[in-house]
Amino acid sequence: MIRSLIKLGLFLVAGILIYNYFFGTPEEQEQSKTIFREVRDLGKASWDLLRAEKNKLDDGKYDGAVAKVGNLLDGLKGAVDKARDPAMRDRLAELNRQRQDLEDLQRKVEDEKLRLGSKGTSQEVQQARREEDRLKSDLRRLLNETEELMRDLEQQ
Repeated sequence: MIRSLIKLGLFLVAGILIYNYFFGTPEEQEQSKTIFREVRDLGKASWDLLRAEKNKLDDGKYDGAVAKVGNLLDGLKGAVDKARDPAMRDRLAELNRQRQDLEDLQRKVEDEKLRLGSKGTSQEVQQARREEDRLKSDLRRLLNETEELMRDLEQQ
């Protein structure tokens, strides 16, 4: 019921924006253009950021990627709140939990690299590489799940 009301409200807002875009006063037309431009820019910027981070990860660079994904998830919070879908809120909370776990693992990997330097045994170096591979794999999965959430939000 509430979901239907929200969709109806969004439909009405979109209808008003479209009407004002074509038939409103010059001020209303400019306001509608600005809103459409900002929504388009936000969506494009979010997708560009996600693609860039996935490319960096594919290239083996994950430094800062976890933090940037965190910023992206923080940005999605508003869209998830507007959707008022408990399942999406739960998904976002789970993605944030995964991000926190990755930040912890990233610190552990970086600390281990510093500790080992060039002095580590082959077994220690192999273990550090496995942890780094796990970090990359988990980050790739987090990016994919974030992308799925973004697609679902766009379909709302």
